Amino acid sequence: MKRARPAASGWFAGIRDRVAGWFAPPAHGRRNLTLFNGSVGSRLTMDWVNAPILSADQEIKGNLRILRGRARELSRNNAVAKSYLKILVANVLGERGIGYQPLVRNNNDELNQQFNRKIEKAWKEWCRRGNCTVDGKLSFRAAQSLVLQTVATDGEAFVRMVPGFDNKYRFALQMIDADQVDHLFSRWPSPGAGRSAAENEIRMGVEVDVWGRPVAYHVNPAHPSDLGGSLLRERIRAEYILHLYDPLRVQQTRGIPWFTPCMLEMRMVGGYMEAELVAARVSAAKIGFLEHTDDAAYEAPTEDEHRRIEANPGVIEELPPGLRFKEWNPEHPANAFPMFVKAALRFIAGGLGVSYNALAADLEGVNYSSMRSGLLIERDQWKICQSFMKENFLEPVFKNWLSMALLSGELVLDSRDPGRFLEGKWEARGWPWVDPLKDVQASILGIGAGLRTRDRIIGEEGGDVEEVFEQIAREKKLAEQYGLEFTVDARPPVIDKGPKEQETPSDEEPVEPEATVEAKGGRKLVAIGRS
Repeated sequence: MKRARPAASGWFAGIRDRVAGWFAPPAHGRRNLTLFNGSVGSRLTMDWVNAPILSADQEIKGNLRILRGRARELSRNNAVAKSYLKILVANVLGERGIGYQPLVRNNNDELNQQFNRKIEKAWKEWCRRGNCTVDGKLSFRAAQSLVLQTVATDGEAFVRMVPGFDNKYRFALQMIDADQVDHLFSRWPSPGAGRSAAENEIRMGVEVDVWGRPVAYHVNPAHPSDLGGSLLRERIRAEYILHLYDPLRVQQTRGIPWFTPCMLEMRMVGGYMEAELVAARVSAAKIGFLEHTDDAAYEAPTEDEHRRIEANPGVIEELPPGLRFKEWNPEHPANAFPMFVKAALRFIAGGLGVSYNALAADLEGVNYSSMRSGLLIERDQWKICQSFMKENFLEPVFKNWLSMALLSGELVLDSRDPGRFLEGKWEARGWPWVDPLKDVQASILGIGAGLRTRDRIIGEEGGDVEEVFEQIAREKKLAEQYGLEFTVDARPPVIDKGPKEQETPSDEEPVEPEATVEAKGGRKLVAIGRS
């Protein structure tokens, strides 16, 4: 009888059990007990072996340069990528960008209109071209557009806030190319990291503390590829740098292009389109070959002799004796061309989080219900992008601008503490519905039932309720000045369009009597009621 092995305790027992598990016989005759189909190794998954387990930064570090270069090339030359960037900016920012509405309140919780007007006026003045960026080339709306497109194409954007800049409000922004923050520049932390800047770890050009919080960014003063570009890095504290990117994993230091999941498909669709265009052009030329009818009478042409016919429209050529024309007529594009392109574009649209109809500008076979359903899903994605811009770009820029505007004396309020005047809301663009009549009627019903507010409804369309009310009051005052009166009845009248065939009433359902009333303009309003 075999003696039982005495139980071991402590760390040695854990190591012993783990080693024993490695060399244990397979359970039920199987070496590996696979419980997940995704981990099965078979002939169908032989090409799915290159999936290493790495940290987020290690995955990005070796691929970022190629991904960024290819994404930029697609944004320049690929129609699908260009279309996405256009609809991204149009739907997230709109024609005016994301605006700001101050909502500073008094001690009695009422809006301080005087302070709000001052802040809004100063902010709009700084947002004009020539004020908000250090090079004076961009307005703040254009800066928003550049930042959003850069994040989508490069995967990240860097913006430097420059307090004390030589302009009216002593504050400006500097756009930094992502290549100026070298992702290959890393440094291990020294013992006792966190007590001095020289001891902190640098991950892909970003200096972080022991918690992974960015402390500083090491930025080249110019692009490394420019003439005279320097590899000397300037250490800029993190409080002056806005690093915009959408992290996909924990402890991810740098961003990757949004085109990454469907980059290969976008490239292939572009190549396929080019090949079909060339093939269709060749097919339209109706080219052919000259064939000898008598092989015995064939004489090889000399070096200077070329036996060919130039095909000209509307011209019938006469062939020499012994030759006949053999037509070659390739059929392009193929019959499967449109369906293949649609399927590929739907795949790409799903990877980008946008509807196929918007990306491909294809409204064929679309009805109201399908259009509305697609727009609802797509607009949720645009709202997420709007929130991303507000949290990572707009709010920190406004907070720092307000502080410098108060300190410079250009914005005079009752205090120079910016924390007292930060109450407000960012007004992003809204979207009209496919059927505006139904939308307006639903809004009227919601307001009447107390389920929605005018502020919410106007805000969803990208407007400001105070500005709308101000315009309405101004219009009424102007109409009274000219002696005009406008009366609008939102209830559509029921118009009698003529006699109809009367259905035979049943014994169970009595016929409703009709009362016809003569209205203005000769129209008849028909009211149906029970006697």
